[in-house]
Amino acid sequence: MAGILGVYAFDKIWNISKFLYYGIIGLQHRGYSRSGISTLSDKGFFTISGDSAPEDLELPEIQGWAGVAYTGLEKKYPYTTDYGVLSIDGVVKTDLNELSKKLYKDPETALMEADGVFSLVFLSKDGRMIGYRDELGVKPLEIGGFGFDLAILSSETPGISVIGGELKREIKPGELVYIDSYSVSYKRLKESSSSRYCSIDIVYQSRIDSYVFDGNIYDIRVRIGEQLAEERKIEGDVVIGVPDTAIPYAIGYSRKSGIPFSLGFTRTGSPIRTMLASDDFLKVIGVQLKLNPIKSAVKGKRVILIDDSMVTGRTLKNTIFNLRVLGAKEVHVLIGSPKLIAKCPYGMQVPEEKELIAANLPDNEITKVMGADSIYWLSLEGLYKVVGHRNLCVGCMTNLFPKW
Repeated sequence: MAGILGVYAFDKIWNISKFLYYGIIGLQHRGYSRSGISTLSDKGFFTISGDSAPEDLELPEIQGWAGVAYTGLEKKYPYTTDYGVLSIDGVVKTDLNELSKKLYKDPETALMEADGVFSLVFLSKDGRMIGYRDELGVKPLEIGGFGFDLAILSSETPGISVIGGELKREIKPGELVYIDSYSVSYKRLKESSSSRYCSIDIVYQSRIDSYVFDGNIYDIRVRIGEQLAEERKIEGDVVIGVPDTAIPYAIGYSRKSGIPFSLGFTRTGSPIRTMLASDDFLKVIGVQLKLNPIKSAVKGKRVILIDDSMVTGRTLKNTIFNLRVLGAKEVHVLIGSPKLIAKCPYGMQVPEEKELIAANLPDNEITKVMGADSIYWLSLEGLYKVVGHRNLCVGCMTNLFPKW
C-alpha cells in the first residue's frame, strides 16, 4: 500500500516543493517505510528520497513548478527515468522503465496495455502530468485544486486538504486525467461492469477524515459500530476503541447500544501503524508506542474493546493484557472487519496465511490465546450493508480475488 501525490502549478512562477512535502505527510498513514519527493523545474528533475516517513525527510531548498511524491514500502518510488517520474499505489506487472517511456510517448496506449491493479501519477520531462486508476478501482485516486493555481492528485483527500486544497472529485475506475499548463481533461479508457473497492482501505487504511470510494470514512465506520451492536449485543460498562481508526466504531456501538463511550487510551509519540511495522519487535511493542490505556476508564469495568482488524493478533493481545493489568473486570473484543484469512496480491500489507490468526485457529482458541472473554468479527453481509453495495474487493476475507 502507498500514498501517491502529484502537484501541478499552471504558472511556472510557483515553487510547489512545500506543497508536496506537507501533502505527502498527510498520506503517510498509508505507509512510511520509504518516502520521496521529485520536482520539475527548467533545470530538470530533482529527487530526494529515503528510508523514513515523509515528516523525517530532509527537505533542501529545491525548486519546481510541478512534482510527484510517494510514501509507502517500495524503495523504487518516485521512479525517475529519462522520460519522467512515476509513483504507483498497487501492483504493476509491466516493466516500469518501459511504462514510463510509453506514458511519455502515448499515454492512452500505455495504460490500455498496462497489466496490474494500481493507481498512478506520472510527470513527464516536458511538463505533462497524468493520473490514472485501473478499471477495477481497488486503489483510490482523487483530484483537487488550490484555487485556479494548482491541480492536485492524491490517494486520499488529506493529501489535498492539509495543503489548503479543495477536493473536486474521485478519478473513476479506468479513467485517465491529463493535466498540462492549459487545461485538465478526462478520458475513460476502460469500462468496468463492477468495480471492486478495497475493503481494507475502508475499515483500516484510510484516515478517518477521508472521502474515499464515494463515501465519508468517518460516517462509514460509525455505521460499522452500529452494525456490530446489532450483530453482537454485550452487557458491558464502557465501550472503547483503539485509536485512531477504531474510535468511530466505538462511537457507533455506544450510540446503538446505549453503553457509555470512553476514550480509553492516550497516544504516545507519533502514530504507528503496526500492520506496516518493518520488524517483529516493533509489531509487539508498537501498541505501547502508539497508545497507553487510561486506568480510570477501565478499572473494575466490563470493557467492550473495538479494533479495526485482527491480523496476527500480537498487538491486540498486548492491549488486552494491559487492560487486565489496569484492573479491567472483563474484556470483550469486537473487530470492525470480517476475518482476514488470505494474503493480498495487490500491495495491501496483509501477511501470509500462516501468520493470520483467524486463518489458523477457531474462535474459541483465538479467544483463549488473546486472553479475552469473547471475540466477534463483523459479518461480511454486515460490511456490505453498511457500505451500501457489494462492489468491494474482499479477497483477504474470502480468498476470492477479482483478478489473477
